[in-house]
Amino acid sequence: MAILKPYTSRVARFAFRPPALDARINILEGAVRSAKTWALHPKALALTRYDVGGIGLFTGVSKQTIYTNVLNDLFNMIGPENYTYNTQSGQLSLFGSKWLVMGAKDEGSEKYIRGATVGRVIGDELTLMPKSFVMMLLNRMSPDNARSYFTTNPDNPGHYVKKELLDNRKLRENGTLFSMHFTLADNPHVSQSYKEYLNSLYAGVFRERFVLGRWVVASGAIYRDAWSDELLYDDATRPKHLLVQGNYAERYVPVDYGTDHPQVYLDIFDDGKTLWVEREYIWDSHASTFDYDDDRWVPRDSHTQVTVRQKTDAQYADDLEAFLRARFDHNTGRWVPGSKNQEVDAQVILPPECASFEAELVQRGIWYTTADNAVEDGIRTVSSAMTRRLVRLHKDNCPLTIANVQNYQWDEKAAKRGVEQPLKKDDDPSDCLRYGVQTKLAPWRLQLGV
Repeated sequence: MAILKPYTSRVARFAFRPPALDARINILEGAVRSAKTWALHPKALALTRYDVGGIGLFTGVSKQTIYTNVLNDLFNMIGPENYTYNTQSGQLSLFGSKWLVMGAKDEGSEKYIRGATVGRVIGDELTLMPKSFVMMLLNRMSPDNARSYFTTNPDNPGHYVKKELLDNRKLRENGTLFSMHFTLADNPHVSQSYKEYLNSLYAGVFRERFVLGRWVVASGAIYRDAWSDELLYDDATRPKHLLVQGNYAERYVPVDYGTDHPQVYLDIFDDGKTLWVEREYIWDSHASTFDYDDDRWVPRDSHTQVTVRQKTDAQYADDLEAFLRARFDHNTGRWVPGSKNQEVDAQVILPPECASFEAELVQRGIWYTTADNAVEDGIRTVSSAMTRRLVRLHKDNCPLTIANVQNYQWDEKAAKRGVEQPLKKDDDPSDCLRYGVQTKLAPWRLQLGV
């Protein structure tokens, strides 16, 4: 059995206060690794003896995140003889107290608690749960002494958690809501070196939220604070063995599929430390930036007249096959066309919901996987990768991607509504880069910087 880690005095007063003395809604918000979840462990144990009626509920984005963020440490703390947990049904017993573990990943999740009576709630990552689910959950807490406890990192100040709960004066004045702001100082086990690591991992809005614990608006250029010209490389600074046939680097080609917007392919080599974005293909059916020359696509001269046209899935697949077969000629220092029977050792990364293009690739036997399209998580991963110099772009071969990434913007109108998303305009190369980095860069590499 693990021993509960000590707390600062302000956190301890909350953590060990009897649930009967708590508010109906309790929200712990602030920086990452600031002891928010640790403060809920003794509270969860106290709730096993809190007889209030209704079901007990552990909730969060998914069962897996609840287990990873909350239950795993709790189980280690109390020992295997004091709990049983069915990962399929979500049925959980803690010291004989019955609970249900339930994920809330989308707006449709609220139907699972409609009609239920809820007495005790432990909620992880509140701002990531849909509003409809959270409001239904709070409505189902009908017992007079029902208690709910949530943790969250800060988000957009227009987020419903901030506007409708944390800033709700009526809830505070009538004692329904209690909140506590956490900083890294609330966790005595966070070393100075770890704080320095967090500062090196996050930049811009993500540093403001996750390190400083502030509710701030994401505005302007998304990668403004993570970008540096140190992210660029050229033929002279490319690792010498990166493009040698049979080398140790893995090769990925993420795709941003275009029907009424540009089609994008990026050629990424992963040497185990850095993702090297070596080449780009971009076909814009509204204003093509490429010409076909000598069996390869080359940047169009500004004076060249091009007949703009939309391509079919088959034509895009032809271009993808040519892109995959291209090889680097070490004598000339140029990428040149490969032979049509050349074996391709690269994995294509397709975004979800491009069924017709996916079918075309299946028919041709092209190896592919589906991209992780978590937008906010992906942006954060790319930002952290840039901050830690784990992704680099060839400055001569990827000019359009570089310009697009530098001008990738937050949607400020959506931000005023509390919705955080990129501006859906001129975002295709940036989306393509996000697919590749988010899908293939493992979290442990961000933590270790490799």
